[in-house]
Amino acid sequence: MTEQIEKLFKEYRRIRPVKMDVEQFTYLVNLFPAMLVVMADDLLDTTEWEAVKSLARAMAQSVQEEVLDPEEQEGLERIFVTEFRYLLDNTDRWKSKFLNALTDYVKQNDQNKEFILEAMYLFANASDGISPEEQQSINELSRRLNLEH
Repeated sequence: MTEQIEKLFKEYRRIRPVKMDVEQFTYLVNLFPAMLVVMADDLLDTTEWEAVKSLARAMAQSVQEEVLDPEEQEGLERIFVTEFRYLLDNTDRWKSKFLNALTDYVKQNDQNKEFILEAMYLFANASDGISPEEQQSINELSRRLNLEH
């Protein structure tokens, strides 16, 4: 965790009083570039949205260290889906803040670079391969975040 992530988390929670902890929020921050890639062509198609929901399901399963009952699992999954949707609808408001915090985070957590890059490619490939707009977005975000690819 970095100071910038914690600061961003506090600001985000003031606007979005969501029931998640800073660790769960950090997952959202790490996946924010993938959300930007999904929207690079200004269209979120059904296949891409299904990929987002699948990711939310996987995140809900992996974030919790203890076994959740199915109801708690579904609740956490719904929180992630809701926040992904919110971020997709409000990228202008959060883009620079999330990317600034993430740039600082990957400097201190080098191992996350590959995860972020793979997530961008995974989402770009979610429907009909990678479009030129999506590839351009991946390239720009990779440079901005100092990811190797």
